[in-house]
Amino acid sequence: MRRVGEMLAGMLAGVLVLAGVLLVLVGVCVGEYQHDSILCDDVQAICDINNLPYDKNETLCGTRQSFLNPSECNCGTFCLQDLAEGNECDTKSVLSYPSRLCGPQLTCVPNPSNIDEPGTCKKNSAWPCLHLAQQYELDEEAGVLGPGRYKPTCDDFGRYSPVQCSPSSTCYCVNPEGRRLFGESLIAEQDKMDCRCAVYWDEIETKGFSQGLRCLANGNFDSLNCQDNICFCFDKDTNTIPYGPFPLNSLSTLPCYNTSLHREEYYNPCHKQQLLWDSQSSENMVIVSEKRRPVCSPDGYYASVQQLGNTAYCSDIYGNIIEDFSHTIEQTNEMTCNCARRRQIMEENGMGASKPKCCPNGEYYPWQKRGLLAYCVDLNGNQYNESVAATDIQSLPCYNTLDPCQQ
Repeated sequence: MRRVGEMLAGMLAGVLVLAGVLLVLVGVCVGEYQHDSILCDDVQAICDINNLPYDKNETLCGTRQSFLNPSECNCGTFCLQDLAEGNECDTKSVLSYPSRLCGPQLTCVPNPSNIDEPGTCKKNSAWPCLHLAQQYELDEEAGVLGPGRYKPTCDDFGRYSPVQCSPSSTCYCVNPEGRRLFGESLIAEQDKMDCRCAVYWDEIETKGFSQGLRCLANGNFDSLNCQDNICFCFDKDTNTIPYGPFPLNSLSTLPCYNTSLHREEYYNPCHKQQLLWDSQSSENMVIVSEKRRPVCSPDGYYASVQQLGNTAYCSDIYGNIIEDFSHTIEQTNEMTCNCARRRQIMEENGMGASKPKCCPNGEYYPWQKRGLLAYCVDLNGNQYNESVAATDIQSLPCYNTLDPCQQ
């Protein structure tokens, strides 16, 4: 009898184990999955059991700050509240993740009298872009803005936005620290500029690469690109190739081919001359020529500074000297020709009456005049300090009676 009892107990235990397995399987099928593992092995079931949405909703939060939910296997969307300037903010939190943060261009500044108390959302004037923007607002309120002042545009983190503009002239591309990059266009065209290609080239050149996607003159990505005689369309919004690849001889059939922007041979003038120059060289031949290998911009046209013999000169996009702006080759590293290029852009677009004054090497003259006022400018032609009456120009800090262009 005892042995029979043991056999019955064993059979009952087996039945219970089998029933447990069936219950688990049924639970998975009906969405009653019990998550006992640290692994997200069935995300949809885990989201269901925690009453969290499985689908991601990019528009759910209605603010710039939305993330995948950090609580359970990234179920759904986690919204952060944007705090406005002057709102109280938490410098410390007992939670593993916050539910609210200071909004764009703001940082949580601790209470100086008691660090355990809530802080305040403020703009951090230590960030160069925000500092200049705040100074612009103060001078605007005081009524001391000059004709060459501009308010820099800053991103959500207080860095320089890629597109910056100078009053009544042109817009140009910069990196997050405000350093000038390739790309410039009339200020009236600023809404068409994003400078993403200019920033992209700055990043890849920093990493030591010399080849990449082609840009347009304003610093945007060119929608048509070719690499090693293979061409394709590039979508800058999705960073994808929606059409291609196709051989170079089919270039004009691509939907992104634009007769006002592109050539059937694809290569723009400077890029084409680089290829011709490179084809002359070989291991057994040395090229002796006054004209050096051309320097190209990311759009395939000539860069602003070119060299000829012992001279560096300011070049238009076709390699021709702009007016007579040049310098000895020893000073090439200090040349940008920013002023010379802006003069030409403005002249070609009927704005010659207000074009800037340049030094012989194509850089900005230290002070500029507009109407009855005079003011000092930086390397990008933007005013700094206050303006004065043109008759009082000697009071400017940048004024120099000797050689202004050698400061």
